[in-house]
Amino acid sequence: MYSTLSIRKRFLHDIKNPILRWGYIFAIPGLLSYLLFTFYPTINCLIQSLYLIKGAGSAWVFHGFKNYLEIFHDRIFWDSMINTFVYVLLTIPLGTIVSLLLAVTLNSIIKGRGFFRALYFIPSVAGVIAMGIVFTWMYEPYMGVLNLILSKMGLPQFNWLRDSHMALPSIALMNIWQTLGYNIVIFLAGLLSIPTEFYEAAEIDGVTPFQKLLKITVPLIAPSMWFVIINNTIKNLQVFSEIFVMTGGGPGHATTTIGFRVYQYAFLYLSFGKASANVIVLVIIILAITIFQLRFFEKKTQVQF
Repeated sequence: MYSTLSIRKRFLHDIKNPILRWGYIFAIPGLLSYLLFTFYPTINCLIQSLYLIKGAGSAWVFHGFKNYLEIFHDRIFWDSMINTFVYVLLTIPLGTIVSLLLAVTLNSIIKGRGFFRALYFIPSVAGVIAMGIVFTWMYEPYMGVLNLILSKMGLPQFNWLRDSHMALPSIALMNIWQTLGYNIVIFLAGLLSIPTEFYEAAEIDGVTPFQKLLKITVPLIAPSMWFVIINNTIKNLQVFSEIFVMTGGGPGHATTTIGFRVYQYAFLYLSFGKASANVIVLVIIILAITIFQLRFFEKKTQVQF
């Protein structure tokens, strides 16, 4: 009761301040958008997961937790779970490392830094669907540019998207390429905030460039790094568009992810209850992993997120 009254008094006090009053007014559209486009769909999805719904306009029959039990007994669901985590493990570490190294390289360039920064950011501007189509053509086994280059070099060629062992890494490679620009911009912002005195002192002490990277750069841009990791983890756990465009979940179920499984249940099988159950499971997974990452990174960097 006391805390509720305190919050109410604080709110009434803030309203009297014209600056804070306008702050509340400008926050209202964002709050309403969140309630309308995020909170309400999530609650509606949770309710739908408890019902048997066969197509749009059909009657809702209460199903309890049977939708969850049925998807948990579905072998493809567990395959999609494994594929999703493998995809995240393929994209996050390699994408973060490559982005960081390129950002450090760009930061050391004096002339043409803006040009190269814009050049690397172009893939992030392009749509996922468009990039998926382009990479599908590049991965084409007979006419694709990648196999053409490999054949000219006398190296073995690959069936990139039609081999169950190559398909998911091939899609992950496209994701890494597309997210490079965004990650580089975040890392460059962190690098520009590091005082040059640290590097000058390290050079006087005879520190090698690799040691400067590990001992100075990485610790000081840790918050930027954690942001990139957390943001990309959340995004890649929901991967769908790349899978839909490039492989359709195949070959077999080699690239079927949780997000693609939601699409299958909703639009191919018209089982909205099971699709909603898959969504709720994915939301729980994302929340659990994000909370773990935030607590882990907070202890490592002593930064309050």
